[in-house]
Amino acid sequence: MAAPSVPEDPRSFWIDTSEATAYPSLSGPLSVDVAVLGGGITGLAVAAHLKRAGMTVAVVEAKRLCHGTTGNTTGKLSSLHGLVYDTLLSSFGEDGARAYGEANEAAIERVAALSEEYGIDCDFERVSNYTYTESEQEVGQIEAEVEAAKRVGLPATYTEESDLPYPIRAAVRFDRQARFHPRKWCLGLARVIGGDGSHVLEETRALSVEEGTPCRVRTDKGELEADRVVVATLLPFTDRGFFFARTHPEHEHVLGVRLDGPVPRDMYITAGSPTRSIRSHPAAGGEVVLISGESHKTGQAADYAERYENLERFARERLGARSVDYRFSAQDFYPADQVPYIGRMRRGSDRLYVATGFKAWGMSHGVVAAMILEDQLQGRENPWSELYDPNRLKPMASASSFVKENANVARRLVADRLTKRQDLADVPAGGGAVISNGRRQLAAYRDEKGQLQAVSARCTHMGCIVSWNDADATWDCPCHGSRFGVDGEVLEGPAVKALPEVEPS
Repeated sequence: MAAPSVPEDPRSFWIDTSEATAYPSLSGPLSVDVAVLGGGITGLAVAAHLKRAGMTVAVVEAKRLCHGTTGNTTGKLSSLHGLVYDTLLSSFGEDGARAYGEANEAAIERVAALSEEYGIDCDFERVSNYTYTESEQEVGQIEAEVEAAKRVGLPATYTEESDLPYPIRAAVRFDRQARFHPRKWCLGLARVIGGDGSHVLEETRALSVEEGTPCRVRTDKGELEADRVVVATLLPFTDRGFFFARTHPEHEHVLGVRLDGPVPRDMYITAGSPTRSIRSHPAAGGEVVLISGESHKTGQAADYAERYENLERFARERLGARSVDYRFSAQDFYPADQVPYIGRMRRGSDRLYVATGFKAWGMSHGVVAAMILEDQLQGRENPWSELYDPNRLKPMASASSFVKENANVARRLVADRLTKRQDLADVPAGGGAVISNGRRQLAAYRDEKGQLQAVSARCTHMGCIVSWNDADATWDCPCHGSRFGVDGEVLEGPAVKALPEVEPS
């Protein structure tokens, strides 16, 4: 049998199997109670909760709903996030670890409840989730995680059995987790947000926020006013809390494959490296199995094609894949102390709110953010607010990671300007490279017909030099995760301005 080959162009399973959207752009003056910036699962869940509470809201999305990280995720809905609870006990104590688990368990139940309340057909199904190992050396970590999770009241069991087509040595198992179609669920929320003074706006990029009474949100289509603003744009582009220095971006790759043999029904992720995440989903022609892994710091890899090939080899040799139908990728931001930032953007302000740093577990944490922010904007206490407080100070939990990641950024800021670059003539057809042009560094792309297009290589966020991503044909910033198209268009922030076009000489 011939080995399955990786599709040449990126194609998301979730976007491919859900409807397209065509919400309007901002077209005139608009005033609402709350402006929610970002149209992924976090922004839509927050907006739906706030409208349900009686507020008028406007969701402002730069492109189309759920075409970013939400549309390119693996879509697991779980409170078991790899091996996290033993670490949380050490860093945040029993109360903190319990709050983390309770919040994510509540998020699963909230997705189920809203699916029923709004009649959202999103293929929601209860399954178990496993963090597993095949290595004898990692069994101790599994045992410690089971004990930590049990200690804070979570549905954890130790097992050496699974429905994978190969044996495992040990696993943490959480029952009554869920798989669902994240984009179908989000689009179901979008349908109930609009109307009665509330709006869903697409193709409207937020550029800045002026805090005040009211706040003013400037976009590329005009301004809107809101009493309060929630920034749910993966990493805040208006960064009053210095979240770019307290998180780092990681990029992960996904394949959607079809198997010859039995399909695992439950969800899995490896305890150690290399990470392999596995889950299946019903689809026309039989279930598709989504396999992800091969993560790396955004903009800091030179072997994108090889990473997809590694996933393809795993799919073929370990799971019996007969075809690879989808390939896509997404990034998320990892907080220095392992806990996302949800709440007031800075102390003393009740105007600006943020939700960021979900560390690849945004399906549950996006809904956790909605529940926390709904309470905060209504002046109610929330039992998880203290843990997720964006203004918390946990030096023992975050110091090492904070120093390491910011040293990496500083190194890239300096070293990338001194790196010897290719010549313009060396840029291949269908490829890109950063080249030196006098004192300038250009991001040059040559299409299949040989036509050259060049933009500034300096990221418009903080000036780092972008790098070429040959798998997605994008320019990626290695410092804070902004991503740009070959023409310089912003694909993902925190940058809000395009890379300016430059005439190569």
